[in-house]
Amino acid sequence: MNCITAIQNYIVRMVESVKGMKVLLLDQETMGIISVVFSQSEILQQEVYLFELLEAPNREVMTHLKAICLLRPTPENLFLLTDELRKPKYEEYHLFFTNTLKSEYLEDLAQADEHEVVHQVQEFYSDYFAINPDTFSLNIESCIPTSPSNHQVILDRICDGLGAILLSLRRRPIIRYEKASELAQRTAQELTRRMLAEKTLFDFRRKSAGVPVLLIIDRRSDPVTPLLMQWTYQAMVHEIFTISNNRVKCYNSSSTKVNEIVLSQLQDEFYKENIYSNFGDLAINVKKKVQELSVHAQANQNIQTIEDMKKFIQNYPEYQKLSGNVNKHVSLLQDLAQITGERQLLLLSETEQELATNNDHSSAVKLVTELLSNPKVEASDKLKLLLIYALRYERHSSNQIAKLLGILQQSSGVDQRDANSLIKTLLMYGGDEVRSGDLFGTKSWLAKARNTIKKGLQGATNVYTQHRPLLVEQLTDLVKGKLPDSLYPAMGDYIIDKEKPSDIIVFFVGGATFEEAYAINELKRENPDFANVEVVLGGTTIHNSHSYLQELRKFRETSFNR
Repeated sequence: MNCITAIQNYIVRMVESVKGMKVLLLDQETMGIISVVFSQSEILQQEVYLFELLEAPNREVMTHLKAICLLRPTPENLFLLTDELRKPKYEEYHLFFTNTLKSEYLEDLAQADEHEVVHQVQEFYSDYFAINPDTFSLNIESCIPTSPSNHQVILDRICDGLGAILLSLRRRPIIRYEKASELAQRTAQELTRRMLAEKTLFDFRRKSAGVPVLLIIDRRSDPVTPLLMQWTYQAMVHEIFTISNNRVKCYNSSSTKVNEIVLSQLQDEFYKENIYSNFGDLAINVKKKVQELSVHAQANQNIQTIEDMKKFIQNYPEYQKLSGNVNKHVSLLQDLAQITGERQLLLLSETEQELATNNDHSSAVKLVTELLSNPKVEASDKLKLLLIYALRYERHSSNQIAKLLGILQQSSGVDQRDANSLIKTLLMYGGDEVRSGDLFGTKSWLAKARNTIKKGLQGATNVYTQHRPLLVEQLTDLVKGKLPDSLYPAMGDYIIDKEKPSDIIVFFVGGATFEEAYAINELKRENPDFANVEVVLGGTTIHNSHSYLQELRKFRETSFNR
């Protein structure tokens, strides 16, 4: 199961099916879907001479070009496309939709094709953003509905994306969902309805022992993970700068210049090898690349013969590419290091991890008080710390939320009422009464014992990466056949199979994180139970703490306005 390869195969088939000079006619989402799996130069090699947006006004008439349209089958796109076909701008139209096309839409297109320019109509199930081979997103900014109709729009987009991922990976799984989550349950129900309505599309035979499983869970069951500082390369860049469709806008406080770079595993071998490297190992690996570049530079300086000149000319493009790539990662590493120091992120992260993994209230209050009083720590980071404390000690009889709010206001000028309402919102969103799982391992003697044993086995664990997302426990239980049926039932008439799953697709309504992607990678690498089990992680979005706090604020607005 490789999300990137699945999308790439569709795009290659689509482009190669049309001979001659071509234009790619896209919408905003399909432009992003293609951009994360192909570079523009790679597409141009296939006789694609132009990229256009269907909604762009005043496009030129170019009857010497053939149009390949890759579009989401939305009412808006169908309206624009029928208008286009009535007044065609290109010689031919080859229509590809990222999802199943309703019969009435097909009829509307046939009626609009008065000039008979449409040569083919196909469904290529590419309705998601393939971030890593085993990680995908739907790029839904928020799952908080502002109205009943908006709730349906969100549900439809989620089911469109999940249907596409299943069809592109050729899986017809057992669907299990988090029972406590209304959105997870509605998603499971709607997706099941669609799969039954399109039985022939989902008629895939099992390729191995076991059954594929789609596990739909809610972000609200683990509200802590998106608040924590991350220290693996991909996750750290996303937390500090935000990665959007493989593009990153880098900046630091010493410069007003914003530099946009591309981080793509397909075009950058170093990035591919280091997305899960921690910050310390990353620095060592970047240094090795600099040394390699230095060796190349010294070799190219010794040009004495015509043969030396020829070799230099032949190797120059490769040297330039290597040089640019090394410079990119050195600059990025420098920015990350500078911001880490300026914002006291190491000290902050150590305290976050202490709160997330240990249950010592007096020590927690002391550590949080010290950081809230630290003038070098940013107000937004202090607020995150207080949110983690509130989640951890929500039920503690002596919790110090009011006192700590006062310190936050005094030290950073943060509006105490606003911060207090955000804490209340977080507890409404993902507090103890809402969560279905045992997030902190404190609800039963068995969970407490398990945590004690785990800490004893870990020994000198990196203090910045002690936390493990709840997903690790959920997946481990699923693979062992111990995931509770009562909390995670299956859809339809399925009897939950205690047999080891062959493949698992995990989907977070409310957004996944790169820490969870890293945790899955570690599970597959270290846990023998996951041998020969492929796991793909998806979410309505990939959160960092900034997008997560925006989600909480939107939840606050909609909850208080009801």
